[in-house]
Amino acid sequence: MRRKTIAATAPIDEAQILASAYAERVQELFKIFAEAVNTGEPERDAVVKFRRALLTARRVYAAAVDATREPNAA
Repeated sequence: MRRKTIAATAPIDEAQILASAYAERVQELFKIFAEAVNTGEPERDAVVKFRRALLTARRVYAAAVDATREPNAA
């Protein structure tokens, strides 16, 4: 008896994968921000970098979600 892999038995939920990846990225950005402040980087500079990175992550996430949609779904 052969076992089927998860990929073979369950449909891929791309939206869930993307949301999970985005959440991981935001967590990573927060850790980088907290470490920067903790190690003495001026908070204002750390905030600017964090916001810039967060905006980039949001844009990339939105683009990825759009890319997974069916071409005629819009």
